[in-house]
Amino acid sequence: MTRQEIKLLTPADAPDYRDIRLDGLRQNPHAFVATFEHENAMPISWFEERILVSSVFGAFVDGELLGVAGYRRQDGAKESHKAILWGMYVRPSGRNRGLGEALIEAIVAHASTRVEQLKLVVTGGNEAAHRLYKRLGFSEYGRETRALKHDGRYFDDVLMVRFLANG
Repeated sequence: MTRQEIKLLTPADAPDYRDIRLDGLRQNPHAFVATFEHENAMPISWFEERILVSSVFGAFVDGELLGVAGYRRQDGAKESHKAILWGMYVRPSGRNRGLGEALIEAIVAHASTRVEQLKLVVTGGNEAAHRLYKRLGFSEYGRETRALKHDGRYFDDVLMVRFLANG
């Protein structure tokens, strides 16, 4: 029987987090602002720090990390009512198992007692992710055209938000 678990990562998970993060950057370079080359050059302590400064959730199947998503509250007194869902990635071997939905639901539950709105950015053309976010209560509020440029090709950013019950 397959065992699935969503949990908050700790610095001890940094090697597995680094591995899946680099996999996402390599497999889907247009979906992230960061690049594989930049993050591949970073020491493991850099990944430990990312886990410490944000809440990074992992989706595990039989102990293997197959998906990740991050939560970070915005800084500043006038923006502290908002947070960002970032770095969402599920390995191909983990797709169609509900892991992406479970990660988002874990972040929404985490955010719902801390902030009033949860924002995210999804790359234009990533229809599967856009549909998933929409189904889970996020709505599009804007679009930044030509937000990213990778290998001479431009990608739009679709800006989405979910207003939480405490807002």
